[in-house]
Amino acid sequence: MTIPIEIEGSSKGNGVSRVEVYNPSIDNREGEAGLTVYVRERDLHKNSLLPFLNADFGAAMNQDGEFGGTPIGIHNGTDSVLWTGTNVIGGKVTFDSTDAGRPSGGTKSVRVDNPASGDVWQFDKGSSQDLSGYVALTLNINIDKDWTEGDSVSIYGWDTTGSTQVGNKVLLENYVNTFDFDVAQVAAIPLADLGLTEQTVYAFRMQQESTEGKAAKFYIDDFQIEETGEPVEYRVTTNVQKTYLVDRLVLTIADVLSGTLTDGAGMTPLSYNKILDENSLASGIGLRKVVDGETDFSIVFSNIGDFLTLGFKITNQMSDGTNVLITLEQEFDNPLRIKGPSDLNFIEFTINDNLTGLSKFNAILRGREVANQ
Repeated sequence: MTIPIEIEGSSKGNGVSRVEVYNPSIDNREGEAGLTVYVRERDLHKNSLLPFLNADFGAAMNQDGEFGGTPIGIHNGTDSVLWTGTNVIGGKVTFDSTDAGRPSGGTKSVRVDNPASGDVWQFDKGSSQDLSGYVALTLNINIDKDWTEGDSVSIYGWDTTGSTQVGNKVLLENYVNTFDFDVAQVAAIPLADLGLTEQTVYAFRMQQESTEGKAAKFYIDDFQIEETGEPVEYRVTTNVQKTYLVDRLVLTIADVLSGTLTDGAGMTPLSYNKILDENSLASGIGLRKVVDGETDFSIVFSNIGDFLTLGFKITNQMSDGTNVLITLEQEFDNPLRIKGPSDLNFIEFTINDNLTGLSKFNAILRGREVANQ
C-alpha cells in the first residue's frame, strides 16, 4: 500500500513537497489515525563545553566586583542635600518618605507607590554632571509588594536643557530580583549599559514602562554614581557561522568550610542564605541572556537558596573536613539557542560583589554545536 502525503513549506521555498509512504503502519490511538514513523535528528552535531570567560580573569569568577573611590550622591531620601527629586508625569513618588524599615541608611527614602504606566520621576542635579572617570550607578531598592511579571521600570540619563534623553534606557528588573519582597537589594548598573560612558547628564529619570494590574510599591535609597571598580562580566558567545543548543548550565563552587553534620548522615553543612561560607551578597550575581541586543531573561542570585529556588540542583558535594566543593546544575527542558554575532547574542554572568573569599567559582554551558540555523 502506498499513501501520498503533501507537506507545505518545502526546503526550497514556501511551496508544497510531495512524498509517498510505502507500507505504512497506522496507529489509531485515542480515535485519531496517524502514521507510526521512525525519526532521526535532522542535523549532525558535536557536543560542546562552553566556559564563561572574562578577558582579564579567564574562567575564574571568584573576583572582586565591588565599587570603591568617592561616589557622587544623587538621592538618599533627603537625609542630606543632593539632587532634587520631582514627579514629571504622575504624582506617586514621595522623595522624603519616613516609612519605617525602608531606608538603607538614615531615616528617609524615596517611596514609589503604585505609579501608572507612563509615569516619570526625575533626580535633577541642576547643573551638568560629567561622567568621565565614573563606572556605574548603584541604588538600594526594597520592594514592598505587588511587583508582577508584567511590571517594568526603566532608568536613563536626561538633558534638562534640551529636554532630551542621553544614552539609552535600561530596565531596573534586569538588575535585581523583583520577586524578593521586603528585602534590601542593591542594583548595580554599569554606565556602559546605559550608553553613558564619558557622557554628560543633568538628571536621571525613571519611568513606569508597563504594569500588570496594580503596579508595585517600592523604595529607593542611596542612589549614587560609583567612581572606581566595576562589575566583572563573564560571557559565552559564538560567531555567525555557529549555532549552539545549550542543554545545561553547571556551576562549580569551592570554599574553606569545615565539618560535617553528624546527625545529617555526613552531609556538608550548607546554609541556604550563604554561598558556602560567604554571606548573602548585597548586589548579587547576575545572569542574563541577550538575543539580538535585547535582554531575553535576567536573574540575580545572592545565595544558594536563590539558585535552588530558581531550579538549580546540587548534583555533587564533597568535603575533606576543611574545604567544600559543590556543583549546581540547571537543566533546560527546551535548549537555549546561542547564535552570533557575539556582541548582540550571548549569555553572561556579572559579578557585582567581592567573591575573592571563594576558593573556586567557574561556570560552563553544556550543549551541542549544530549546523547554522
